[in-house]
Amino acid sequence: MTWERDLTIQQLDETLAKLNHQAPVTRPARGWIYEVRNALGMSARSLGERIGLSQPRISLMEKGEVDGSISIKTLEKAAHGLGCRVVYTLVPEEGSLQAMRIKQALKKAQQMNQYTELHMGLEDQATGDDFKEQSIKLMADESLRKWPRDFWDNL
Repeated sequence: MTWERDLTIQQLDETLAKLNHQAPVTRPARGWIYEVRNALGMSARSLGERIGLSQPRISLMEKGEVDGSISIKTLEKAAHGLGCRVVYTLVPEEGSLQAMRIKQALKKAQQMNQYTELHMGLEDQATGDDFKEQSIKLMADESLRKWPRDFWDNL
């Protein structure tokens, strides 16, 4: 089963890599609905008529986009009325999903190693830095290979 998840991550990373190279686009302060509608010279009443809503509902829709409470379904409805489409993507902050996995595996391995080293130190059996680094790498690799159920859980 892990090979299926590995393949899924690889495929998603290839798709998302195309988006990572694009400059990030931030939502305008007044929201996309308002800005596109205004740029087109379309009144809120006209947009409302195109999608079967009243002018006050369009104003609420625009406010909802700005404050983040708009649903994707509503945003798509507004986009349709404006002759647009919604582009919705989650882009990993780490650059790729695989990079996120590696970071998490290393984090968990470091936490486990800290716990072990604490107890080893109490028993006057502390290990050297090279051994610690090698242990962390081995634990991280094992975690990446096995993908345990608690992989994303905090220790």
